[in-house]
This record gives sequence, structure tokens and C-alpha cells, in this order.
Amino acid sequence: MQKHTDAGNLWRKGLARPDGTLAARVTDAEIERDFWKTRAESGLPGRDNYARQVWQALSALCDGQGIHTVLEIGPGWGNYTFPLLERFDSVTAVDISPDNLLLLSRRATEMGRRLNTVCAAWEEADVAPHDLVFAYNCFYRLTEPELFFEKLDAAARKLCVIGMNQPPELPWLKDMVDAGLPVHYTRQGCEEMQEILTSIGIAARRLDIPNTRHYVYPDQTALLRRARSFLLKPATDEALLPLLLPYHICQPDGSLVNAYHFTSQLLVWEPVHATNPE
Repeated sequence: MQKHTDAGNLWRKGLARPDGTLAARVTDAEIERDFWKTRAESGLPGRDNYARQVWQALSALCDGQGIHTVLEIGPGWGNYTFPLLERFDSVTAVDISPDNLLLLSRRATEMGRRLNTVCAAWEEADVAPHDLVFAYNCFYRLTEPELFFEKLDAAARKLCVIGMNQPPELPWLKDMVDAGLPVHYTRQGCEEMQEILTSIGIAARRLDIPNTRHYVYPDQTALLRRARSFLLKPATDEALLPLLLPYHICQPDGSLVNAYHFTSQLLVWEPVHATNPE
């Protein structure tokens, strides 16, 4: 088993909510699978509007690398799965949710492509090496980052690329914290992951990508519902709205729009512990 490092311990500490506990989706795989099953029943949503910038950067990194096979860990709704299928000869997706993988496979079939799937947590997955190993925004359940990254490195023949949107994922979360509200959100990003990689002997370079994500809420009720999904305790509308509304522009139809400017980040390296180097 991979030895814990100081950087990894800081990551584990950062996973905890303000009350010191871990979210149920982190500790219980069945709850995580149920979450994705419920989401899958609504079908695949459209591609997240920020994903185009990340894909362009990823695609450019692959130019001239001789990449034909891709292993994607935690594909989510396929922000990158489908562009990967369009460009490369073979794509394999590893995910804990059978419902999500089925949904992605069906969409791939509609494209006239085949998506290979492995239904397992990455730490338990049995996969052959691929030219490129890629993972993005799928680290919220990561309690053993040293093992995760070491295995990821070993599965890559030519290139490893992982990344996250720089936290916080919404602009008003820090305002809620400053107001004394008990808020749980992702506070760790690529800087912390880069430290973990360094601690296990992997020198990754970081690529910062200026990005924008547009959030649209049909009304104040929807915005409040979103805000409360981050709270560990109830809060009144009167406490929340002054923190939320300054970030949004009210449209003629009553909807609220926020254009959130943030940084998407990628960590890139050539595998150092590859099991099947060329």
C-alpha cells in the first residue's frame, strides 16, 4: 500500500466538512451510485459551457504524441468523453456508476462509436495501459490520493493529464463562509494535487486556462435552493439573498444570470512508473 505523505494528509484533512465529518458520497459507494442513478434517469444534459476551453487545451497537449488509446477516469456526463471518441481510436471510461456508463455508451453508439467501459472505483479497476490517461473534476471522493495517482501513472504509456476547476465552484461561497454560515464546498485544487504528485516522485507541470461558466437560475427560489445545497444548517432567505444577488443580473423574464470567471487547471506529465513503456 502506498505510504501516506504530508501532502496527502493535508488533502485528506481538506476533504472534511466544517464539522469534521466526511460527506456521505465520499464514504458510501452505494450512496454515490444512487446519486448517479437518479441523475441518469433524466438523461444526459448538454455539455458544460466551460468544457470547451479545457478540451481545446487537452487536445493541443495530445498533438504529436502518437496517442491512439485513451483511458478516462470519472467521465461524468461526457464533457470530454465524446470529443475523445471523435478524435482517438479507442476510449475506455472507468466509473463507479453502471447507470452512468450505460448512458454514455448509448450516446456513443448514437455517434457511431464504441465506448469501452469498466465499472469500478479507479483504485479497484483492472485495466490495461493506455497511451493517455485523463481525469477531470472527479476527485471529490479521493481519500487515498497517493495510491490513486501512482496507479494512474502506471496505467499511462505516453501521457497523463488530470485537472480541476479552481475552487470555489461558485463565486458566492466564500461570502457565505465570511458571513459565518456553515458551508461545505471544494477547497482543494490542482495546487494541492501537484504537491501530492511531487511527494510520490512525479514532476507535473501545471497549465492554467482562463475560463468562464454561465449559471442561469429561473428565479430566486432556484438560486436559494442551489445555495442551500452547500449548507450544513438551515439559513433564512433574508440571510442568503444579500450574499447571492450581487453576483447575478436579473433578466426581463425574471431569471438570474451569473458569468463566473475562474481558472481551469491541468496537471501534465509523462509517466514515470509505466508498467508497459514503449
